[in-house]
Amino acid sequence: MVEQMRLSRVSIRETKEKTDYAKSETLVESLNAFRATCGVPIQRYVRDILEGKIDSISFTKDKPYCYLFARRFERLLSVTIKESGRVIDFSLPLLDAEKMLIA
Repeated sequence: MVEQMRLSRVSIRETKEKTDYAKSETLVESLNAFRATCGVPIQRYVRDILEGKIDSISFTKDKPYCYLFARRFERLLSVTIKESGRVIDFSLPLLDAEKMLIA
């Protein structure tokens, strides 16, 4: 059986904008890495968004500087991450975001 590959658009803004594509699993790994480096309880925030307790979350930390904004749309979780000079925007299908809660 052929496995279907789902890609999400990823934008990374540094001195100039660069757009790439990544698999959802890679984006979930990026969120987990962000959680580890900034000490942000992302799994808890994602769970609250997926359960419908909140529509969006905004989190800022000074040292090390990091900013997270996540918002639920109909079938997507839209995420913006800002870290020292770069901004990463991407969207994950809700089903893929739910996988993050299991990991």
